Amino acid sequence: MNTLRVSATKARNNFFSLLDQVALGQQVIIEKDSKEVAILSPKKQTVDWVALKKASEAVHGIWKDYDPEDNPLRRRNAWPSLGKWDKSLKFKK
Repeated sequence: MNTLRVSATKARNNFFSLLDQVALGQQVIIEKDSKEVAILSPKKQTVDWVALKKASEAVHGIWKDYDPEDNPLRRRNAWPSLGKWDKSLKFKK
């Protein structure tokens, strides 16, 4: 991670450009009177593994009950081009 050191005055005057630098992964150390007073660093992305597992278990087998012949977009009086999205999908019967 790259680190950039700036004075508090420069940080105040260029705050939004510093935020852009942080968004790109750079860390910014802000100094006042030659002492480090603050650090701007990118937010760490975390994955909620429990919620992801719960969501994947909830959708497991969601396509097993899908019948391409019972597509409401292909019913009579439906808009002709709406029911074409799943014509190329292969389903096991």
